[in-house]
Amino acid sequence: MQRILLSLFIIISFATTALAQEDLATHFMRHTWQASRTNPAFFPEYKFVVGLPGVYNTLLVTNVTYGDLIAKGEGGKDVLNIDQAIEKLGEDNVLRNNLDIETLSLGLRLGRAALSLGHTLRFNAFLNYPKTMPQLIWQGNAQFIGQDVAFGPDVDLYGYQEFALGLAVDVTPNFTIGGRAKLLAGVGSISSERTDLRLATDSDVYQLELNADYYVNSAGSLKYDGFDELTVAFDYGRFDYEELFTGNTGFAFDLGVRLKLGDKLELAASVLDIGKVNWEEEVTNYSLNGAFEYKGLDLAQNIFEDTVKAGSILDTLREIYQVDQTSVSYSTTLPSRFYLSGMYRLRHNLTVGGLVYLERYREDVNTAVALGGNLDLLPMLNVGATYAFRSERLDNLGLNATLLLGPVQLMAATDNIITAFRPEVSHSANLRVGVNVLLGRVEQGAGSAGKETNFY
Repeated sequence: MQRILLSLFIIISFATTALAQEDLATHFMRHTWQASRTNPAFFPEYKFVVGLPGVYNTLLVTNVTYGDLIAKGEGGKDVLNIDQAIEKLGEDNVLRNNLDIETLSLGLRLGRAALSLGHTLRFNAFLNYPKTMPQLIWQGNAQFIGQDVAFGPDVDLYGYQEFALGLAVDVTPNFTIGGRAKLLAGVGSISSERTDLRLATDSDVYQLELNADYYVNSAGSLKYDGFDELTVAFDYGRFDYEELFTGNTGFAFDLGVRLKLGDKLELAASVLDIGKVNWEEEVTNYSLNGAFEYKGLDLAQNIFEDTVKAGSILDTLREIYQVDQTSVSYSTTLPSRFYLSGMYRLRHNLTVGGLVYLERYREDVNTAVALGGNLDLLPMLNVGATYAFRSERLDNLGLNATLLLGPVQLMAATDNIITAFRPEVSHSANLRVGVNVLLGRVEQGAGSAGKETNFY
């Protein structure tokens, strides 16, 4: 089994790309309620489970790190150095963040069936921008005289509430199938649909020409009434109870299976978040299309210089760019995620496994692979570790632990512990924390599994 997992890890590594926002460690923690979020066929060996508020957050920044923004100034003091950071950027750069705020969930085992109910507030932030965009904003367009420069960013920012109802059934003592239906209520959205922005600066008369085909959708988040009245009203990670139910609705579902081959080997597969949010309430679409000209020198630089009056710049921008507004509904397809894993029991208190993860998002397919193990040190303490190839790097070492205090289970997991010690050189961060109340331990031979087949 170990040779199979190692071979799978090596083969898939060569196909792995950088943008997946995976939750790897949680999948190996089968004894927790949170593991069911990666496969609806998972259910801890208890009759009744209460999931108290918890948080999952993951961040990815490509090419540049926090340390790249800092340089040593006079007297050895740290100073902000934007130019240094820009030099580190690639041709295309991605910033992505996913935040799940888990409010409350319940699980109930009824013989061979297990029911679940839960609510989660979920946010997604994605920005793909070319290096030329911060170059133009911070350093000006003089460096691009005689060139036609593309600088349009691709943005996808949205938040929604998820009301989930799940069912897992032990078809046989060794085979479980699970599903979860999810009603979605959109909180807010800003999403670019077309992203072509090109700026040309004539080398003789310094005439600026903008060729644009840029289209942005917004639902209750972006307000534009001219360049001096541009407001982003998207509160990332915040929630108002007035938004508990909205006119922006959607539906999604999860499916999963779990197969136990004897007392030592288990295989599992799942597909998550197949669905979308339909934005129909407070929708505004902004379109910038055509060719626009302005005769001037280094306009982008002058916008940020204190010597130039903001009013004159705004008047110039208003004169050049004509933004059209419509109110056409649109939809956001959720990033669909896939898990394929195998777990093997080496000892009664030690399991190891391998995992292949795939995500489909914005017409891209991203993958990650991981090896993991969990050890039951004490009846109340379980610790684990993962090693993964993700974000085009091999230095992803994760740690996780659970502590059982009576019926209360505390859990914490990260896929990249190195970030906690060296944040200045890290491109990613990942953390999940949660609290569960576990009642009525399933005795051996009851339900789907006894102690011998309970994978940690």
